[in-house]
Amino acid sequence: MKKYILIILTIIINILTITKLNALAGYTTGTYVKVRSEASVNGAELAEIANRNTVLNLISDELYNVGDTNCSVGWYKINYNDKEGYICGKYVSIGELPSIDDGPGFNEETYEARINGVNIYVRKSASSSSQILDTLLPGTNLKIVGNKVSGTGCTEGYYKVNYYKNQTGYVCSKFVVTKGEITSKDESYEQTLKSLGFPDSYIPYLVKLHQEHPTWTFKPILTNLYWSEVLDGFKGKTALLNYKIEAYLESLNDNIDGAGWYPAKSSVVAFYLDPRNFLTEKFVFMFESLRYDYTSTSKDALNMENEITKKYLSTMSSVLSSSFLNTDEYKKYYVEAGFNFDINPVHLVTRSKGEGAANENYVAVSGNNPDPYCNSVTGECFNINNFYNFYNIGAYKQNGLSNPVKNGLLYACGPACGYGTSYGRPWDTREKAIKGGAEFISNRYIGKGQFTRYLQRYNVNPFGQNALYTNAYQTNVIAACSDSADAYTSYKEMNLLEEPYLFEIPVFLNMPDVVSLPNIASTVNTIESITINGKKITSFDKDILEFTVYVNVNDKEYDIAAVLTDNTSKIEGTGKISFEEQSKTQELKVTAENGDVRIYKMTMVKVNDTTTVEEIISNLSVKVTGNIMHGISPGTLGSTLVTSINKFSPGTTVVLNEIDGNAASISGILKTGQTIKLTTPSGETKSFVVSVIGDTSGDGEVTILDLLRVQKHLLGSSKLTDYNLVAGDTNADGEVTILDLLRIQKYILKTINL
Repeated sequence: MKKYILIILTIIINILTITKLNALAGYTTGTYVKVRSEASVNGAELAEIANRNTVLNLISDELYNVGDTNCSVGWYKINYNDKEGYICGKYVSIGELPSIDDGPGFNEETYEARINGVNIYVRKSASSSSQILDTLLPGTNLKIVGNKVSGTGCTEGYYKVNYYKNQTGYVCSKFVVTKGEITSKDESYEQTLKSLGFPDSYIPYLVKLHQEHPTWTFKPILTNLYWSEVLDGFKGKTALLNYKIEAYLESLNDNIDGAGWYPAKSSVVAFYLDPRNFLTEKFVFMFESLRYDYTSTSKDALNMENEITKKYLSTMSSVLSSSFLNTDEYKKYYVEAGFNFDINPVHLVTRSKGEGAANENYVAVSGNNPDPYCNSVTGECFNINNFYNFYNIGAYKQNGLSNPVKNGLLYACGPACGYGTSYGRPWDTREKAIKGGAEFISNRYIGKGQFTRYLQRYNVNPFGQNALYTNAYQTNVIAACSDSADAYTSYKEMNLLEEPYLFEIPVFLNMPDVVSLPNIASTVNTIESITINGKKITSFDKDILEFTVYVNVNDKEYDIAAVLTDNTSKIEGTGKISFEEQSKTQELKVTAENGDVRIYKMTMVKVNDTTTVEEIISNLSVKVTGNIMHGISPGTLGSTLVTSINKFSPGTTVVLNEIDGNAASISGILKTGQTIKLTTPSGETKSFVVSVIGDTSGDGEVTILDLLRVQKHLLGSSKLTDYNLVAGDTNADGEVTILDLLRIQKYILKTINL
């Protein structure tokens, strides 16, 4: 008997050992996966595995009940919590759990302030009439420069801001939010939020919103999705921007869905995916539950006098404002549609407006399309006159048809245009289009778990009926922001912000501390100024890449320093150098933040006197504009000018020529039209045309002849040009006017000096 018992024990041990040896590692690829007692949905539920990527102990790689109606791939047998059970194979991956990598893919740069609005202008000065420098996306990082300043067109005042690195401009402060303004602490409410499942990084924003709006309710959607897999889920999906900002775009191809729409980078998608970036009063409405509020009415019958219905009607009036839709008839259509299909009618109105339907002349709602629409591929033509599509359903490029809006009208046309009859098609009245489109939205989105503006753009709800990362209502990456801002504005105008709104906000696992829009790197790679041994090179021009400078032959070494136009760029070639030869070409390589390179070639020539022409001119009591030397009083001797030049630079030679090119006497008076050529000891040469104040005739004197020439100029009979025009501008205000005529007259009468 003992022998048999020993044999049986040995067999059991061997079975257990074999089972243990054959066990395989695996992990869940879905959320809330059922573990059942047998390989069928009819088996008893033993457990529910909530989290994706939960490690499993598979007994083997054998699949049971393959072809099952509810799990066609078959069922894996697993050990779970010391029990054997079965799990559908489509939610299982065999092998070791891959490491979770959340980066890089997005920008983790923190921020001081951000744009809190849509299509916000940056202006050159603090005025709504000032030049528009840029249009900024929601959430663009800003640095506020100085205190708020008053200005026209923005009663709240303007912030001077740095944006896109070193660019500066003014933004109306009501569209700017600082991080401190949207975060707060309240330990009691923080605990409430934590108990609901909100991570720490969400809480300061929600606390602030709760303090300002205690009637609002925040509910997390615990997706149990890792942030990295969410980003991966949206890779390859169409995501468009109508902003031509290269740093935000995959390419400048705008043929994907209409002119002006470009494919956005995944890092931009990541920013608009992160719910924390939009937990502000204006943008939190992207998480508003869009289901109909039945709390004060019955689902069986619509009462237009009901309290909630009246609020819906009032809010719609605000949204529609001066639109042709702002009538009792149209608003009733929206309310009935919302009631019947469990959709907030305000959302339907906002959606219509966002698609352009508030404009009666918009092609999708006008009913005025007299020309047949012909397929350029098949040649087939359809009459789409008197059809309507208030939500632009089906309005995208397809089947060789390039016009998205008209494609939507083909959808509205229904069977006559080769489409179906679902959702009450054909939509040959506006009522049908409003109600049929609402049914479509309910069937495709609201009723299937995409019940917020955010989820309709970014479907990350694992409890919904549509596959994750699919079924986006719009391809515009900022669509949820735009729709949210419209809703907020309407609610605010109607004093409805204190209503008990419910906000359902997705939460992800392993999120980074912050996600920002991509940096827009500077392309500037110029030098603003150069000094050698502390002396500024006055003749330097940042746009001239090859130039010569003169250095003192007695210096043992030359310390080159440069000031860059943009401090985000880098320079090579500065510092101390020495050379034995008479001259040396030094390369100064400037690299912009974005990597663009500019190379300056500076030839350094050794001389005894390094004075430049520009330095000489700056020490004279004259002015130079271009090649015209002006501001010279009538009667000034050439010798006086030469003396001043040689006093500053003894080695500089001066040559004076008449207007005809012949040599002029240095001892005579200077005349308009003469040329003066300076040559420095270092060999630098520059020539200037002389312009004497008031001497428009070129004789060196100011007489009645000059008075007449200015008079003819003013009358338009004989215009002054070039250096003569400069001479006629006696008060140096940039133009020749009656005042200059009077000044010449007074000079002739000897009552003033020029």
